[in-house]
Amino acid sequence: MKIEYDAIVGPNANEYYGTIIVSNLYYEDGSAITVNQFLAFHFHSPASVDGTAIEPAFSSWVTGDISAQTSEIGGGVFDVNASIAVTQSYTMQRSDTITIGVNGDLLTDPNTWLDSFTFAADETPAISGTVSVTCAPAPDPALAGVAPVLTFAQGDVIDTMSVCYGTTCSMAIEQGSYTVTGESVSTSDETVIAPLVIKPTAIGIEAGETTGIGVTFGPVEYYSALDISIGALTGLSTETLNVTLTDSATGATLAMFNCTTNSVTSLRKLPLSGYALVSIQNIALNDVDYSFNVPRFALKNALQTVVVDNSMVSAKNVDTSGYVTVAINVTAAQSVDRTTDLRLIGGTMSYVQTVSATSQQSAFSAKVQPGEYTVATSDLLSAGIVYVVEAPPRLTVARGASAELDVTITASANLNVRGFPAYLCFGGCADLTPSNLADFVAARTTSVFDYAGTDGAGDSSVYLTDDVQTRTTIELARNVETQLGNVQPVLPVMISYTCNLSLGDTPGILANADAHAHSFANYILALNIATDAIDNTHPVPAGFIVNPDFLGACEQADFGPAYAMPVRVPLQQALEHWSITAVIPAAITENIAGYVLAVNWLTRMVAPSVTFGWQINLWGVGYSEWIYQDDVDPAQMARQTADYVASLGVYSGPYAPDFLAIDRYEADDFTQRAAANGYCYGPREWNRYFDFCKSVSRALKLPVMPWQMPASRIPTTTDLVATDFDSQHWGTGGSCLLGDPAIGSDYHHVNPKILALQFPEAFQQNMGATAEDMFIRSEPFDISNPLYGDFPLRGIFSVLLGGGATTGMVSAIGNPESWARGKLNAYMDSPIPFDK
Repeated sequence: MKIEYDAIVGPNANEYYGTIIVSNLYYEDGSAITVNQFLAFHFHSPASVDGTAIEPAFSSWVTGDISAQTSEIGGGVFDVNASIAVTQSYTMQRSDTITIGVNGDLLTDPNTWLDSFTFAADETPAISGTVSVTCAPAPDPALAGVAPVLTFAQGDVIDTMSVCYGTTCSMAIEQGSYTVTGESVSTSDETVIAPLVIKPTAIGIEAGETTGIGVTFGPVEYYSALDISIGALTGLSTETLNVTLTDSATGATLAMFNCTTNSVTSLRKLPLSGYALVSIQNIALNDVDYSFNVPRFALKNALQTVVVDNSMVSAKNVDTSGYVTVAINVTAAQSVDRTTDLRLIGGTMSYVQTVSATSQQSAFSAKVQPGEYTVATSDLLSAGIVYVVEAPPRLTVARGASAELDVTITASANLNVRGFPAYLCFGGCADLTPSNLADFVAARTTSVFDYAGTDGAGDSSVYLTDDVQTRTTIELARNVETQLGNVQPVLPVMISYTCNLSLGDTPGILANADAHAHSFANYILALNIATDAIDNTHPVPAGFIVNPDFLGACEQADFGPAYAMPVRVPLQQALEHWSITAVIPAAITENIAGYVLAVNWLTRMVAPSVTFGWQINLWGVGYSEWIYQDDVDPAQMARQTADYVASLGVYSGPYAPDFLAIDRYEADDFTQRAAANGYCYGPREWNRYFDFCKSVSRALKLPVMPWQMPASRIPTTTDLVATDFDSQHWGTGGSCLLGDPAIGSDYHHVNPKILALQFPEAFQQNMGATAEDMFIRSEPFDISNPLYGDFPLRGIFSVLLGGGATTGMVSAIGNPESWARGKLNAYMDSPIPFDK
């Protein structure tokens, strides 16, 4: 039976805080409510609510534990399920009240919150209604086996329903207001497509009530479809083919794409009739001119496969009179059982030669046409070690003169980082809420990160007696590992500060000896907790990223290694606090370089089993906007930061860390936290960011980890984007990193509300006026496939996703949909190994 109630906004409410006071609870027939175990209720709130915000005032003192679970449903609306336990059977009085404190605006639209309550005694409240969908018959026999799917969206909460042709079906759905959409029904090859016509497209669901929807279909659309299959073309196994599909009658371009041999490219929604022609750009390689002649063919309402084989390729040898033999001198610091391609790119002819990765003298197999060439090399990966292959960027081949190409092969980063798997892996930020376990299992994560201590930044004013965050993160990682079947250890990674320079006032914080003593001691506590978690299957119990923003802030301030700061006294105080009798090495001096050495020594001395690394920022060079500037090479900025890190000795000596984390700024790109602060990246900027990571890895010969990477996606034209979409956490990071064929190579697939996003005037010179400008600046781009495909060759061994308010793996932070988790789960079916 339904429970009635009264609710008001309490006195003294403002736009930031208020209370909801609920009273006069009774059954709709007027009878009193008797609670034997608990009173449960569900409501909506403009902010997250926990059990401590709920204060019952009953006529008898019978209340026990109070709990509340909150999830964001979007648009600034939170879904709250709460429960008040009773210690004995209790009959509620009309005068009983429940006061709920809310850190949000209850005044602007109070009825949204006051009318949203549903109560139940000793059971879960009935908060669901029914949606009944009547669907027309299939509009074409080809679509009879393709069920239409409706999407019901309430903010960020999405429900889907498959409906049946020619009948009515129903589904239970939580009460609330929903927008109803549906993708067109289509055959798998997209040759027959029918758009859905849904009426109404906005519905209200009430508990216990049924709401009807009708589904019919717009005019059926018919297309042709092609799979272009490129075979093993002789002599072209190393080449990229530029392919164009045209209408043979009008010459209109139907599609353009690049591909390799032994590949299939699918083209869909092509014209229904007429004739088409596949054209492949001629290739001049190794003194052979290759041309292609693919017969034209008729388009029809079906999927066809066009096979390009050797019979369609004409190979003509060129006259090599006057051409020159180009010697290749390879110097390899060590021989590696791998081969690499060396390429000379010329105006009318290019050359490619495969050589083994060992010191040798050889030559291009074809004689080389005199001229100017750009030299391109391919790096190698063997047994987890990146080998950098380098040659002069240009080569002049003169007529009648000898020419040589000098190539060096040197070892760079070792991607085999203790505690991490031997393949490119992904981890994510935790907020330690109950839903984290299911989320990390769904993503098949290999690591979980969170912030150590109570304030997450070193707790510089207090000596902590325990570190619940570290203990809970380790426990979460172990539980995820168990749920995944113990097939791979899941590493807990703690972010730990012994000096927090994220706050500004770099000189003042560096000079604060008391703060250093407290934070050193709290770091020791976290290291000890990690060490206690060692067992036979977890010899590396945890990872640590130390002092985010420290190196960046010091570089930005131009503080060199000799910049004075207290080190030895606060370090000694921290050791004494935990009764550690170790002698501080004399090399630890009272300056920044000494401080860095102190952190490294302390880590290795207290917890030699953990894996750890420092962190750098894009903005360490003084500003981050360089990422947008065409005249700035990311390698140049990487070299500046790498030189600074090397000058401090961060990765030298016997206590050197294991890896380096690289941060740009964690916010989702299409939120105000990012866009209004100069951080809204398109595909171009993300490529440049990963180029920066590669160059840092090369300069320092270190494995690197992009950290706090936003995993948000770009919404398409069919996604439900709010007018004020800030809380929806849209962004580009996840789409570019993980691949997003829904956007592909055409920014017109992006939701127009996103494209219209205005950037602050102060950043428009670099970023453009709108998000549309950002995408146009990136053209040509194609994010159909993930960017991570070559990460190991860039020196990237792992990527950690998300942040405290940024989309990552967990549903509680900007990610209620499963898009990112689904992408990561699929990746784990075939992760990229470090042995090839």
